[in-house]
Amino acid sequence: MKKNLLILSAALALAACGGNAPKKKSAAETQATTAAMPDMHTAETSLDYWGTYEGTLPAADCPGIRTTLTLNPDGTYAQHMKYIDRAAEFDETGIFTVKENLLTLTRLDDGSEKYYKVEENRLRMLDAEKQPVTGALAENYVLQKTNK
Repeated sequence: MKKNLLILSAALALAACGGNAPKKKSAAETQATTAAMPDMHTAETSLDYWGTYEGTLPAADCPGIRTTLTLNPDGTYAQHMKYIDRAAEFDETGIFTVKENLLTLTRLDDGSEKYYKVEENRLRMLDAEKQPVTGALAENYVLQKTNK
């Protein structure tokens, strides 16, 4: 009787342990799991955003503002703005950060911020709420990367 009880206990123990084997996933389950994983590619990790960008940004009282923005690998930036058909030029310097696809420029002199969306080989200027400018002039708020 003890022998039968011992054999029965051993059989139950083996049966209990046998249910923990990993279940093989079907192709559909594997594809669903892969599709649910977020894309971890951001400007910060995937794009070479350092360098010089140029473009002419719209202005309310002149034909535009020729803008050159240089992002340095040490986290600093320099921006030069020249108003077309005016004798007005401005330079600003500061630091920048990139988080996901948002570039934030912070001026050294007053701490004010400007925002850009980092795209491949270009920067799209954003408004104060960090949203792209919309409307007929939307494509004019883009600085293109140069080879400088």
